Amino acid sequence: MKKVLQFAGLISLVLGVVAFILMMATPAVIQPLVGDTQTVYAGTTAIFGKTESTILGDVVTKPSALALIGWILLLVAMIIVALGVILPLFKVKALEKFSGILDIVSLACFVVGGIFMFLVVPTFYGANGWDVADNTQIGAGWVIGGIIAIIAGAFAILPAAAAFFGKKK
Repeated sequence: MKKVLQFAGLISLVLGVVAFILMMATPAVIQPLVGDTQTVYAGTTAIFGKTESTILGDVVTKPSALALIGWILLLVAMIIVALGVILPLFKVKALEKFSGILDIVSLACFVVGGIFMFLVVPTFYGANGWDVADNTQIGAGWVIGGIIAIIAGAFAILPAAAAFFGKKK
């Protein structure tokens, strides 16, 4: 268990980066149409929106507010965990007093960001004023990314939980 605790921050950071990459690089919303055709909205479109120029004019796809908030939360959590991993290597003890609070904040950011990844379909369609079709699906990368983000949060809180329960004995 001590070896896992030593590398819990690094494991959390790596898992957070994987969830972040999956959020950005994989399709967020998939809407099957007639036959084999489907409309696929990329993760970046769900997070930031998109404007396309067509012959008929500009087509604006609005972003999902929860996808953007989830993206920001994952980014904040990764920064907090990265500081927790990097600063001790340089013998900087600036965050030592606040490490438990920062672990809880990174846990909350990872978990809420992961949950927001699961809510992309209704919020994306709601932001654009569309009705969600019955066969609309969330992208597999977003499902896996959400699960990985929640697991990253569990690893982020491990050192603080071990210190808390270790002091009770």
